[in-house]
Amino acid sequence: MKTTRFYYEDGQGKLVDEEGNDAMDWVEEATPFHLRTLTRITEYCRKQEEEGVSSEDSLGNLDADMEEVIAIVKKQKRLHHKYSNEQKLAFVYYNRIKLFNAAKSGRLAGGIAERTAQKWAKKLKEDKDWNIFEKQTNLVNRLKPQLDKRHKVHLLEFYDNCPQAPVLDAMESLTQKFSDLTVKKNTVHNFLKNECNLSFKKLTRLPVARNNSDKIQARKNWVIKWTATDMNYLENCVFVDESAFDINMRPPSGWSVKGTPAITTTPTTKTVSHTVLGAISTKFVVAMELHNPQEESSKRIKIVHSGRKRKAPTEKKKKSGGFSRSAWMKWICIQN
Repeated sequence: MKTTRFYYEDGQGKLVDEEGNDAMDWVEEATPFHLRTLTRITEYCRKQEEEGVSSEDSLGNLDADMEEVIAIVKKQKRLHHKYSNEQKLAFVYYNRIKLFNAAKSGRLAGGIAERTAQKWAKKLKEDKDWNIFEKQTNLVNRLKPQLDKRHKVHLLEFYDNCPQAPVLDAMESLTQKFSDLTVKKNTVHNFLKNECNLSFKKLTRLPVARNNSDKIQARKNWVIKWTATDMNYLENCVFVDESAFDINMRPPSGWSVKGTPAITTTPTTKTVSHTVLGAISTKFVVAMELHNPQEESSKRIKIVHSGRKRKAPTEKKKKSGGFSRSAWMKWICIQN
């Protein structure tokens, strides 16, 4: 029920009601509608044309990119119920962009099974955040992994100290560190690749004193010394390559973090080593041969019918046709 209030002037220029309360402020002759123009038909049509042109350009670029992906899919070897990321990308393109049905999208994406394509299409429609590139595994019934972050830290420290160690040594180190752990070689190998982000690559051996400050300064002084001479790599220099077989040899490969070289340090222990040297210059290849210490030849005894024993004649070794040391020194003198 509406109530009626009476307002009057109190003689001081104020409007009050019957109880003496001030009246509400108002503005006379004010427009009750506050309108602002948002758009007009001409502006709306112009916006629609611009959006249509931009969408067509982006769709054309997408079609060009997908042609390359589809070409890759056609070259790939098809495996039973195992689909590549390119196939999954092509399926999303056909199903969500071209709006083909699931079966046709699966066929065009490299022969995806019809039932699998239907499951993917349903998930893409119901869950916008679903990632089709994730490995589809049953995470609910999946067993808890044997190796966790503790084992990861231990393995990373282990291969930082000994990158050439085989997987069996890593298994032994894990079992010694964690007594209640029983793990297989394949499990450790997969854990190193997938979780520890390690890869098996060619090993680079560096002497312990290589990065010593004194050695670095000595190398710098050597460069400064020979830079001031008439040494010219294209005229009077010979490059020697050394392949050594020594006591500090290690396996040729080792584990390290992906993207980084596998490097190990070796002590500078002096011992008898066998070295193969090769030399090359800008003019021609120089063959240089160093003779290794010959091993003692085994004595062979031949038994003849007369009952006498005599040494069997040994075959004379053929002389090597390589570049001898004296000829090598003579060649150096000629160059100087």
